[in-house]
Amino acid sequence: MSTRTALAILLVTLPFASRAQTAPKPKPTFEEALIQVRTPLILAGGKFSGAGADTFNEAVQQARFVLLGEDHITREIPQFAAALCDAMHPDAYAVEAGPYAARYVNGLLHDPDRILKMAARDKAYTNNMAFLDIREENDLAAHCAASSHNPHFALWGLDQEFLGSASTLLQSMVATNPGPQSRTAIAAAQIEDQTAAAQASRTGDFSKLFLLASTDADVQALQSAINADGNAATHDLLNEFTVSRRIYHLNGDGSLDSNLVRAELLKQHFLADYLPFKQQTTAPRILFKFGDNHTGKGFSYTRELNLGNFIAELAAGEQAQSLHMFVLGARGMHFTVAGYGKPLGRQPFVLSEDPDYKWLAPAVADLLPQPPAASGTTLTLFDLRQLRYRGLDLSREWEHVIYSYDFCILMPEVTVASAIE
Repeated sequence: MSTRTALAILLVTLPFASRAQTAPKPKPTFEEALIQVRTPLILAGGKFSGAGADTFNEAVQQARFVLLGEDHITREIPQFAAALCDAMHPDAYAVEAGPYAARYVNGLLHDPDRILKMAARDKAYTNNMAFLDIREENDLAAHCAASSHNPHFALWGLDQEFLGSASTLLQSMVATNPGPQSRTAIAAAQIEDQTAAAQASRTGDFSKLFLLASTDADVQALQSAINADGNAATHDLLNEFTVSRRIYHLNGDGSLDSNLVRAELLKQHFLADYLPFKQQTTAPRILFKFGDNHTGKGFSYTRELNLGNFIAELAAGEQAQSLHMFVLGARGMHFTVAGYGKPLGRQPFVLSEDPDYKWLAPAVADLLPQPPAASGTTLTLFDLRQLRYRGLDLSREWEHVIYSYDFCILMPEVTVASAIE
């Protein structure tokens, strides 16, 4: 018998010999496997500790791109993100706001009068930006800037501009100093915008705002004038106006294309900031904070390849790592929108009873208890990476999230954040 033949026989028989000697372990249920990958992550004094902290911090340190998917407008998730900034020291922080809104806030991050100036802007231009007009979110951006080791730290807004942004966009167009035709057209649009804002204030109806209520003829008048004697900066502002308007119109019409156009815009805005930033900062570390639909790998819940997948592919192409997590409250209070210029409302919720998140019921049921008289908050960290390729019986939702995200982190309770006033 040749050596090659003997080796082949040995390789074939070895698995059978091993099988005869060791009985296979029974496959755990999904609920059992979920408990196996569960550890406490304690957030106290702006730092992470507990059994899950080493795993969490190691993953953060290894990643150049950290994506935090969240439930919006809470007090507690910005506290988590602030500790994440201190662990990561990002070079840039990307958020779910428009680029011009973020640039304005970026200019205030080291200003001692930041909140006063934000309050004045919000009073003059109601609902002109998303999320960054929330006190906790604005403070978080300033905290991340302070925790960065990069003197060129930047806040990036990757989303469309918000519903009440027409006034600020038009005013910014004037500031670009375009030619007389553009100035005349912009002034006419500003008059229409003021009328629309007054009507929206009376009714609370966002759809009355100029960004949504403007006609195709209104937009074409601006476009023609700016084509005639506007400059590159004027054109860029008009482009932001028109693409934001299109996304809101598609959404209002019930078209799922709104999600696709928006996902494409997030990627385009990211590259517009990232590529020049790389010229001054080699291998920048970037923190992203978006709704959890935007931050996973693969197809999103709304079935498009969103920002999270784009960043995962970019990281692979740059021989770097991306880390994808989502942080949600198990129960507490959600914000509600009462209308344009109206205070935020509050509504109690239990995550496992939410139609979009009922599939998370096993995780909610297995939350780690909060020790009595504990300092800090005990979060429950599920390391989803350990659930992959194990042949577990998974629901469609769990299979999707396990391969889209690396960590699921549940907070015991969240409350509603405060608007800057």
